[in-house]
Amino acid sequence: MRCATAQSANQNMKITKYAQSTFSITNVKGKTLLIDPGKYNFTGTFTPAAFGQVHILVITHKHEDHFDRAAVKELTDLFQPVVLTNSEIADWLSQEGLSCRAGKVGDVVEVEGFKIELIKTDHVVRDESVLNFGLLIEADGCRVYHTSDTRLMEREVLPADRLSGVDALCVPIGNRGVVMGFDDALYFCDQFSPAMIIPMHYDSPKDKDRVRPGEFVERHRVLSRSLKQAARANVKVLGFGESIQLP
Repeated sequence: MRCATAQSANQNMKITKYAQSTFSITNVKGKTLLIDPGKYNFTGTFTPAAFGQVHILVITHKHEDHFDRAAVKELTDLFQPVVLTNSEIADWLSQEGLSCRAGKVGDVVEVEGFKIELIKTDHVVRDESVLNFGLLIEADGCRVYHTSDTRLMEREVLPADRLSGVDALCVPIGNRGVVMGFDDALYFCDQFSPAMIIPMHYDSPKDKDRVRPGEFVERHRVLSRSLKQAARANVKVLGFGESIQLP
């Protein structure tokens, strides 16, 4: 299902990408959901306040490229958002006097015009299976699947019926054995027939000179002959702070 037809171009979901896997999503009510404000956003003059009003803050897992603790404290102080995260991070937030909702894979949360389903991941780092979840986000008749950090998974272990045909699929491409690389990301997307593929997770110092998102676009062109559904997807590389409106 693609985005329902809106009366005007500014009446559908807006997605803005920042560093690594940080995205904000704004619905037609003007409510903004911010995902994974990690440390690579703040290497220059950019500050947490620059995200603007945040109504919902989602933190998928504990790694600093997704969860900058100082930034989360500042965001909660500035905007008092609803915070959704896992039980591990919820314990830390509680110790800091911050309230949140602790969720697990399979949970569905409805808040501020968004429906958020927590999706299974496969994220193993240095032999540790990291507590984590991806996100299926629905609003305004649009659906976005943000995988968070994960290796390639088969559709059989995921709620494929709900993930199929999403309007945008945000997928990691950095590889190094902890997330998908170019080919795995494309074959993963091929399982779900997204209208748009947005690459992420390539902004760390280890990856900046090694992983070039433009080459991912070219790899999509090369593999189009062997891909089935993802061959028709629009691969969109977004720069820091760049937005796109769906559909």
